[in-house]
Amino acid sequence: MLGALCVLAIAYRYYSAFVAAKALVLDDTRVTPAHRLSDGHNFVPTSKWVLFGHHFAAISGSGPLIGPTLAAQFGFAPGFLWLLAGVVLAGAVHDFVILTASMRKNGRSLAELVRDELGVVPGIVAMIAILAIIVIAIAGLGIVVVGALAESAWGTFTVGASIPIALLMGLYTHKLAPGPNAVRNSTTGGIALLLLALVVGKYVQDVPALAEHFRFSRTTITLMIASYGFVASVLPVWMLLCPRDYLSSYLKIGTIALLVLGVVLVNPRIEAPMFSQWVGGGGPIIKGPLFPFVFVTIACGAISGFHALVSSGTTPKMISKESDARVIGYGAMLMEGLVGLTALIAATSLPVDDYLAINTDPKIALVAAGSAPGVFRAEDLARVLPSLDAAERTALGLPRNATAADLDGKEVPLSVALSLSNRTLAASGYHVDPDESDPITLTHADFARLGVPVTDLPRLAASSNERIAARTGGGVSLAVGMARIFSSIPFVRGLGDLVAYWYHFAIMFEALFILTTIDTGTRVGRFLVQEFLGKLAKPLGRSDSVPAGVLATLLVVGGWTAFLLTGSVQTIWPMFGIANQLLAVVALAVGTTYILRERGPKPALFTFLPLCFLGTTTITAGVQGILRIYLPLARGADAQKSVQGWSSTLFTSVLLICVVFVLGAAVRKWVELLRARPAIAR
Repeated sequence: MLGALCVLAIAYRYYSAFVAAKALVLDDTRVTPAHRLSDGHNFVPTSKWVLFGHHFAAISGSGPLIGPTLAAQFGFAPGFLWLLAGVVLAGAVHDFVILTASMRKNGRSLAELVRDELGVVPGIVAMIAILAIIVIAIAGLGIVVVGALAESAWGTFTVGASIPIALLMGLYTHKLAPGPNAVRNSTTGGIALLLLALVVGKYVQDVPALAEHFRFSRTTITLMIASYGFVASVLPVWMLLCPRDYLSSYLKIGTIALLVLGVVLVNPRIEAPMFSQWVGGGGPIIKGPLFPFVFVTIACGAISGFHALVSSGTTPKMISKESDARVIGYGAMLMEGLVGLTALIAATSLPVDDYLAINTDPKIALVAAGSAPGVFRAEDLARVLPSLDAAERTALGLPRNATAADLDGKEVPLSVALSLSNRTLAASGYHVDPDESDPITLTHADFARLGVPVTDLPRLAASSNERIAARTGGGVSLAVGMARIFSSIPFVRGLGDLVAYWYHFAIMFEALFILTTIDTGTRVGRFLVQEFLGKLAKPLGRSDSVPAGVLATLLVVGGWTAFLLTGSVQTIWPMFGIANQLLAVVALAVGTTYILRERGPKPALFTFLPLCFLGTTTITAGVQGILRIYLPLARGADAQKSVQGWSSTLFTSVLLICVVFVLGAAVRKWVELLRARPAIAR
């Protein structure tokens, strides 16, 4: 970690200064649009450190947390090297260049920059690609929340409580007690209530009568998140979106600082190998090989196209002087790279068996054949079958009057087996309390019966007060890793065993990260859809029209909800990574065109070389994702997975075509600019 901090510091001190001087030529005598177009609303000159915090909060979603966690499948070294090299040479340059270009063009959006630099048609194609990428980005991040909160009363209560808390903050600040101290008072109260919700959540979890009202299936959690995304997009921003994001920004910055401090003080042992056995492909989480899939699995943290939307959004309209763009554009991305590095360390500090047991959901025979793994033993069936309730029979795919013969040859995912009631598991001989709601006391022998090798997972589950096996998506394993580090900090260790609180604090931290992206992304997607609809009928394009806003929001929410309901982390996350990196390819192409026009061919290499690497790896990943993941899924016997496979194939193909079209337009523009330079010189 100390070595990585040194690399990041040197990169900011020297490489960012080199880019600023040679490629962008920042000039503080040039008046920025924040001053020239100042309106007190969108264009507002802002202190660079205040704007740094705003920009960092906007770009740092859960991507730099989850991507490195999933990429830990390939070992420690690939993720570490890509995060460090990628953020220094590509990601921070990408953000810095787009921020500067947008600032010098009066805060234009990325789609408008494409239209200005490459032409009208590429601009329209880029807008379509941006909308599609927003939809899949929300789905990719949403599936992490679904995996973390499903069947978790404590987590659902705590995260759910943040919404009414945010509403109270918004109403207090704008309606009940507006004034100079309103923000300070509402922030203090909001943070206190959020921490109180974390403590009360344990009580909710421990009381079965309460817990059953906050324990929901993956499908229900998905629909609840969709409802939240819809409401947050339609309500006025001051009522829910702004106060909730403002509240989460404090939690975000404080937790990251504590995590970095914890990694430095605890210096956890890296349990993962430098390179795992799955570098050639066929892994249990990411099916593709290390090249090119590590470069799309870890998107945010190394380089993220989503940042181009922020760097051409509110931030360039608020920069007070051009030199501030360096600390805000390049510096904030280095901070996100640091977040990714700490997440990777937290994930790879888990024992490998435990990491895999949390992040995979293998199928297990319902009835063990002899000494083979299985959920039930043949001798237990006479006692177990009559005790199954209707929900358990449905989950296991059994008829109402199931007999032992109905179980022959059937397999169920590990998550389904562990979702059975403790009463049923205890009757089957597992070491659980039949009066408790969750199987948090399963032993090594119990996991061996299921065919799941574990190392420290039984203790971690008991300490976390949660069932953590087969909780795919990366969020749970990251929370466990973070909880282990937090609870091992010297000045925290003396407070007693607080792993359960640290674990649920980490879950809340991750979920608030993701909900920030969901509510903001849904609102941005709504405006893009309205822009399209406005070309068909002018009233549908009005941002102040409630019916038009509701229609556009329903279309956006319906799109990402469909992916959540039909997909899995193995299919959605690679598609999210590919889409996100393809957007970065578009942004780098725009940045290269801008620098080539303004400064010539040599300075354009700062963005052209990352563009070549990222374009090659991402297009390769897109093609391999279609051939290795989505088409085999589409051609399978399972009808639901077949639909998922064909839709993912179509979606990825459309994105690839759009980006290749934009790249073609960029190459034509480069040739035109290079040919024009000798004529200008003459």
